[in-house]
Amino acid sequence: MLHCFRLNIFLLIGLGLAACTPPLLRQPHPVSIQSITSEQIQFNNGQTAPLPFAGQEHVTRIFLVRHAEKGYGSDPNLTFQGVRRSHLLADIFKELPMDAVYATQYKRTQETALPVAQGKGLPVEGYKPDDLATFSARLRRKHRGQSVLVVGHSNTTPELVNWLVASGVLENIDERDYSNFYIVGINEQGDKEVLQLKYGEIWVE
Repeated sequence: MLHCFRLNIFLLIGLGLAACTPPLLRQPHPVSIQSITSEQIQFNNGQTAPLPFAGQEHVTRIFLVRHAEKGYGSDPNLTFQGVRRSHLLADIFKELPMDAVYATQYKRTQETALPVAQGKGLPVEGYKPDDLATFSARLRRKHRGQSVLVVGHSNTTPELVNWLVASGVLENIDERDYSNFYIVGINEQGDKEVLQLKYGEIWVE
């Protein structure tokens, strides 16, 4: 069966959607996510947009972010700004039921995921960032029809999106940018849709 894949990008002018266009990772979006419900995304300027496949049943939705701002060293903790971003992430998901939260084994990803997990009464489950092919298949199989958060890194987060949609559409995130927020939606027919958004303080090159 031939499945449709759509990549929707919120561009700099308003909230226009561009289908099947490579993402502009280095072009920041002026509008940040304020909250997400089971049907729509609310932005901090008052505008809204539907979630992928809104209104359909049994949709798998995987939310992916890079860890928040980190300190220095081989396995640093989050900075003050990073802790603030992690709590903002929990606020964004406050009204959305969540079925699982995943993070790699590093302090910065664990600390980013923890406020969301605690708010939902869930553990932070681990995954191996060096085997994303297996992990992507596991997500699609185990969490079919559910909502899941995955916290990763500047290279593994877009790579995991690519594995989930079976299309190399995203490049690595700039090391200075912690504001990218991706939503992968997969409906019962196997159609796929990706939203590339921003949350919190937005990095500007």
